[in-house]
Amino acid sequence: MLIADQALDGIGLGTAQFAFRDGSIEDSAATVRAALNAGVGLIDTALAYTRAGVESYAEQVIASALRGVKGERPLIATKGGHWRDGDSFPVDGRPGTLRAHCDISLRTLNVDRIDLYQLHHVDPAVPLLDSVGALERLRQDGKVAAIGLSNVTVAQLDEALTVAPISSVQNRLSLAHPGDLPTALACARRGVAYLAYSPFGGPAGRAPEAAAAIARRRGVSVYRVQLAWLRAQSPHIMPLVGASRPASIVDSAALLELTGEELAGMSAGRGRVARDSG
Repeated sequence: MLIADQALDGIGLGTAQFAFRDGSIEDSAATVRAALNAGVGLIDTALAYTRAGVESYAEQVIASALRGVKGERPLIATKGGHWRDGDSFPVDGRPGTLRAHCDISLRTLNVDRIDLYQLHHVDPAVPLLDSVGALERLRQDGKVAAIGLSNVTVAQLDEALTVAPISSVQNRLSLAHPGDLPTALACARRGVAYLAYSPFGGPAGRAPEAAAAIARRRGVSVYRVQLAWLRAQSPHIMPLVGASRPASIVDSAALLELTGEELAGMSAGRGRVARDSG
């Protein structure tokens, strides 16, 4: 696995909310720094995580937050082939577009090499192997250290693996929406890290009652319980927490271990939604 093992030990910080919620660069940078202080080893972003009329806003936040940071830096993952154009979000997986997007991210993040560069969405108009081949050329050119895929199936992962080493898959997975768990376990069998976005993805933002009950009994946030369920499914799964406040990411980074009985109860009762856990 080309992603450092220590980066997978816990959770990652997702940054889409920096672009799509109110808040200043300074506020968001404070959340990034709080994540680092709490031991978060991976920060995930994307060219598409931006505000209208601004180029790569979330990447700007990360660059600002890491300016002057001493010691070990976190692993930075970003994505290309998808961007914001006014209120629309086009997808373009052509090699030339991916190279141009990578150059924007390198410049915005102010780095010589991106730790993990991912195809944000498969472009139905472009053969997947053309897009993956472009990512592999970026890796061979030294612009990125490792490559990954987002929003893909196992079949697409296996196709990509025929032409390049794929280090990660980033898909949606949560206790409330566990449908992609077979993909996560398939990734584990292939030695591919699985980055789970929207880890609190219950209907209307509400957690399943099974998680809420454990949170009440343990005296912890329901978010920590849901993250513990995800991490327990496989050591190859890293939840990406989209925190917008320092206190939120600090709470999520305080890892919780669940008992076998608790895990079984959550899996059995995950369909029931808590009324008071919004």
